[in-house]
Amino acid sequence: MSTIQDIAQHAGVSSATVSRVINNSGYVGEETRAKVEAAIDELNYSPNKNAQHLRRGSTMNFGIISTQFNDTAVARINSFISRAYSAGYTTTMFVTNNDKKREIEAFEMLKSKQLDGIFLIYRANEWSLLEKYAAFGPIVTLHNVYSEQIPSVFIDHYEGQKLALEFLWKSGRKKILNLYGTASGLNTQRRIQAYSDFCADKNLVPYSSEPFIHTVSREKVEDIVDWILQQESGPDAIVTHSDSIAALVVSRLKRRGVNIPEEIAVVGFDNLAISDVMDMTTVDYGIGEQGKNACRLLLKKLDQPTEPLVPLSFKLIERKTT
Repeated sequence: MSTIQDIAQHAGVSSATVSRVINNSGYVGEETRAKVEAAIDELNYSPNKNAQHLRRGSTMNFGIISTQFNDTAVARINSFISRAYSAGYTTTMFVTNNDKKREIEAFEMLKSKQLDGIFLIYRANEWSLLEKYAAFGPIVTLHNVYSEQIPSVFIDHYEGQKLALEFLWKSGRKKILNLYGTASGLNTQRRIQAYSDFCADKNLVPYSSEPFIHTVSREKVEDIVDWILQQESGPDAIVTHSDSIAALVVSRLKRRGVNIPEEIAVVGFDNLAISDVMDMTTVDYGIGEQGKNACRLLLKKLDQPTEPLVPLSFKLIERKTT
């Protein structure tokens, strides 16, 4: 592999001149620059990026880590990448598929200065392990986590859940079933709490939460639809934790002859494109802006210029499934 010294010898110039050409810094005459560039081509020279990063103290690269690559994650990822790009940063995506070792390998890249910061979307490891890496660079997450080391851009889903439930109640729905995400997520716990408080306030008998936690697959949705249709008096409304799950619920109920919303109303969450395409009622909370806020936090931690965080709030988007 060719070195700067090889280029300098081949072009008949100093190593410092070659360095100025490669890094586009300092004055180099046109004739000299042409000789150096010709030598680079002839010797097939490629700069050592790791060495450049170490000298500069920055990789200008953010890592994005997620256990999965679903529609909800993509909406945040795209907006994060857009904001990072406008600040001159590239991004590297790590989809771990819940592999704890793979997740740690990505965090080790922050420790070894191969990344300037990390945007953690969905995690596999415990916080006590991940927090230690904050000593090596900024980490921002979506999780509802109370950590001095890792800031979050979460928005409390308790309020979003209550908004959907109150809307359905005012629409005359009294038997509302809730479908939840992963059991370990604090957002799931906040949604369950919102439903419990809502039922207590309205003097309603709640559905048990346990059978409807971790509703994240087509198979689980189909099992739930089977269960609903077996009930003598089933739910008259369903609130889901994501638009993708809401879309599955609507399509599976319609296949089985259920009229939406006359027999069962359905509310999604996130206000992704699919909710618009399928004309589904959903809860919006600026999911794209959430990704941008994550990038803004990383830039602020790195003392890079950035605009203030944008406040997020919940808004119900009423469409044809209610």
